[in-house]
Amino acid sequence: MADAPIEIEFDNVSITLGATPVLRGLSLRVRRGETKVLLGESGAGKSVALKLAIGLLRPDQGRVIVLGEPVSTMPEAALYRLRRRIGIVFQESALFDSLTVRDNVAYRLDEEHAMDLEAIDARVRACLAAVELEEVMDKFPAELSGGMQRRVAIARALATEPEIMLFDSPTGGLDPITATNIMEQIIRLRDVNHVTSLLVTHRLQDAAMLAAYRWDAEHNALRPADGMSAHTSFLVLHDQHAVFDGSAAELHASTQPYVQHFLQI
Repeated sequence: MADAPIEIEFDNVSITLGATPVLRGLSLRVRRGETKVLLGESGAGKSVALKLAIGLLRPDQGRVIVLGEPVSTMPEAALYRLRRRIGIVFQESALFDSLTVRDNVAYRLDEEHAMDLEAIDARVRACLAAVELEEVMDKFPAELSGGMQRRVAIARALATEPEIMLFDSPTGGLDPITATNIMEQIIRLRDVNHVTSLLVTHRLQDAAMLAAYRWDAEHNALRPADGMSAHTSFLVLHDQHAVFDGSAAELHASTQPYVQHFLQI
């Protein structure tokens, strides 16, 4: 993992929204196949970091480089092409209520006209199978539970076979059992698909699960990590900047005052 190419990089990034400083001097790196978890309380700038990663916001200072492209300075047309290589899962799922699950998952493929109908349907089925929801293809979002909607959102993000996944509080507002199911899907993407991910959460349960478990593809089941946590790292945001960046073991061993406080919340 240490030798893998860097696919997301923030270099001394600062941004102010309105009159409020949000991030100051943020630097981070995410290597291919790694999941980087951004931890911090509400308002720490975690979601702003995701928006910077896809060019929805531009930094006042510093550089954002994604898949080798200078996101912080790219024109909008180039950003549009880059975003096709990135899957995004929002906390609210952001599904289209008037479209079936099939049409939600196929939305970007239909818009881009790059595949015929048969190929699109095959891709949709494969993406829904990846989140164990093939049977809901013809249903509408309103007919699904919140957890199922979140899994459909993951399937939609996978439709363009992205090299990077961005997750914005993917378990927010879900009950513990459903939240665990969503995290299982994310662990499977990490360990089976080897997708590079940037995941925002304030839930220590999510972070702990990513560090402690791996996906056993042979038995299609979750297993204790047994050293696999090297594929996951953690960055803690506080007071507009990063106060920690490292492994799960280093996180729990940290003597940084805010990190100790956050781990006890």
